[in-house]
Amino acid sequence: MLPALRMRPRSVRTVRLGSILTTLGLLISIVVGVLVYGQVSAAQRVLSSVPATQVVVAATDIAPHTEIAASMLTVTNVSDTLMQAGAVTRVEDVAGKFTPDGFARGEVITSRRLGPVELKNNPSYTIADGKVMYVMPVSFTGQPLSIAQVNALRPGDRVDLLYTTIDAPQDLTPDQRDQVKADPIPYLQTRIMLQDLQIQQIGSFAADGSLVPATSASGTSVASANIIFVVTPEEALVLKWLKDAATFYRDSNVEMVLRAPTDNQLADSNLVVNFNYMQQKYNLAPPPQVAANTPH
Repeated sequence: MLPALRMRPRSVRTVRLGSILTTLGLLISIVVGVLVYGQVSAAQRVLSSVPATQVVVAATDIAPHTEIAASMLTVTNVSDTLMQAGAVTRVEDVAGKFTPDGFARGEVITSRRLGPVELKNNPSYTIADGKVMYVMPVSFTGQPLSIAQVNALRPGDRVDLLYTTIDAPQDLTPDQRDQVKADPIPYLQTRIMLQDLQIQQIGSFAADGSLVPATSASGTSVASANIIFVVTPEEALVLKWLKDAATFYRDSNVEMVLRAPTDNQLADSNLVVNFNYMQQKYNLAPPPQVAANTPH
């Protein structure tokens, strides 16, 4: 019995030490919790002191050219320091409006990107930033483009423009110029001027902005319609120049070729097809009456 009595004080000391450690751990946990709570409360006080405004955001992706419904919207608080110019603060100021370019989910709705529903058919709302609308009559040279004569063009098609000119020497005599006009084949040059232009529409716009397509039902055939492009300003300048050149100077000609829907490859824009090219590639003989004047 004596050995058992001697072990009892050590067990008591072990129990007491465990209790002290447990109590100390609890006290440390309480202190840490109080510190964390204090920091969180301080952060919340800082956040609540920052001025914020309730704004309207897109609750889902809103596609371009869409009339916005209230179900597509929600509201959230945004710090005034992060507030976007023109941000809308009330759902009723957005619902029923029209958006020409759409909103991504979570994006703040701004008034500058909204418009009245009655204007949604305005042609200008279909033009992306940095682009312009250019209208090219199919028959601007007096004869419709050959691709339009076979009714092959549709909205959304992509086309290339080919341009042919008579590239005669500048120092020709009047008699030689008459000869060139009588037989211009040795001086014809054809090149690709513009590539991968997308046709937005074919037809014309009504007073309400809706499209009147060129169809037999509308009384307007494609051969006498307008091709509506949305292009860069530089491309519009080139289209304007080509149309004017073909209209005012009958020695030039514009044609249009249709691309496959999936074709994104661009041809060599420096390639020029002239008589020399055709003679070398296909062994053509020059017309004898102008052989002396054929360019090399």
